[in-house]
Amino acid sequence: MLNYFNIKMINILDNKSVSKDEILKKLVFNMAENSKLILDRDKFYEEVLEREKVGTTGIGMGVAIPHARTEAVQDIVVSVGLLKQPVDFNSLDNEKVKIVILVGAPKGESKKYLELLSSLSRIFRDKRTRESILESTTTECLIEAIAEIG
Repeated sequence: MLNYFNIKMINILDNKSVSKDEILKKLVFNMAENSKLILDRDKFYEEVLEREKVGTTGIGMGVAIPHARTEAVQDIVVSVGLLKQPVDFNSLDNEKVKIVILVGAPKGESKKYLELLSSLSRIFRDKRTRESILESTTTECLIEAIAEIG
């Protein structure tokens, strides 16, 4: 499922004393550096923050799926970050987040966007998937773990 979308960054973030907003900014800006699909990184970042104000994207179990539909992206893009230090995303279960999957989609891609968010939520509810990702100690291991998701 994930291979169908434009995954532009898979990385382990060494985030000592970093806030949720700083993590989101780092993911958005790194995504913009690695993709021509980001038309306006600042606007994309602002819209991700606006979405966070609507309600938490921390789905629980140490996972957050921040996302935004925006004119600032040309096509659906996905970025995956594994945080060395857990960050508070105000998750439903109050657990701090270590896995962040950032999703951006153009305004006109509602169906694919919603299908992707639903699939990601389902995929990351699986304990083995989360453990496989959390056990990654290098970016290469993380890429392999994500590739196995299919």
